[in-house]
Amino acid sequence: MSRLNPTFFKVTVALTLLSAVYARSKDIDCPDDPFASPATDICNPLRYIPNKSINIAAAVLYFVVAAILTFHSFRQKANYFLCLVIGAWFEGLGLVLRVAFRKNPHSTGLYIVCYLFVVLSPCAFLAGDYILLGRLVQYLDKNEHMSPLKANWVSWTFIISDIVTFLIQAAGGGLSISKEIKTAEAGGNIFLAGIAAQLASFVLFSGMWILFGFRAWKNDKELWAKPGWKPLYWAMGFTCICFVIRSIFRTVELSEGYIGYLATHERYYLGLDTLPLLLGIATYCYFWPGRYLHFPAKGQVANDQENGMDMTTSEGQQPYTVNGQSQVDRNEDNPGIESRGSNEKTL
Repeated sequence: MSRLNPTFFKVTVALTLLSAVYARSKDIDCPDDPFASPATDICNPLRYIPNKSINIAAAVLYFVVAAILTFHSFRQKANYFLCLVIGAWFEGLGLVLRVAFRKNPHSTGLYIVCYLFVVLSPCAFLAGDYILLGRLVQYLDKNEHMSPLKANWVSWTFIISDIVTFLIQAAGGGLSISKEIKTAEAGGNIFLAGIAAQLASFVLFSGMWILFGFRAWKNDKELWAKPGWKPLYWAMGFTCICFVIRSIFRTVELSEGYIGYLATHERYYLGLDTLPLLLGIATYCYFWPGRYLHFPAKGQVANDQENGMDMTTSEGQQPYTVNGQSQVDRNEDNPGIESRGSNEKTL
């Protein structure tokens, strides 16, 4: 999965869909003063003027979190997690565009791009958790606790689900910004179907997260007592709660219609969408996966063994085996964390 960066694919597809809809939208006479009564202004897709101070503050916080995650991605590589890092930058950019939208709330083109980044970037956050759970299970070599699925199947199953629901949301989102009421309502219904499917998928994934921890706690006391992995596991659980809150909010919001009460009052968007997502991704600023999961380069161990190289580390640490596989402690900051010596598959 580190070779597949779905975020760029998503942006390309969504821009195409939204631009096509925008090109087909009909011209409607708009009020001369867009700030006089935004709640009744059919040319303002938000039906309100975004709060400048709060959106700027939120954008700054997202950029700070994105910068910290980017720093970690260079310092302790975890390429499989780049989708979440990129999504953080896009979400911050979306908030900046909301501030720019204040100057011209009748600009459909600006709203399209703003809508794209703010509403669809969280798909990358969910994808990050999907990938991370699979990598954690692979690292611990405990596929039996995910039965009947295997670790890599978990990641791929939910990633495919994420892409499908993204495309549904992109199509519905494109229609929902139409100035024709019927088209906009149809788009809202399509978007609702996409976000509801995404919510169901993520709730199911959260159940898989709970199932793995429960089986490890009940049936594998040795694994449960093993230090080093549970902090990351619990951090992932917290992000699941944050992301579920956001998905529930979006589902309820859209069920009311594209100009429903929740959709036309910014405080709900900021408190139940922007804030939970920020708390979720900010969790990984401290619990960065690269601190806990250490995978050798593909083919490295096998080549070293074939060439008869000394497997002693530069720090003088000796490898040992767990379940017949070579293990080496490579984390100086977290001495309880062991590094798998097996040749892991790259998702």
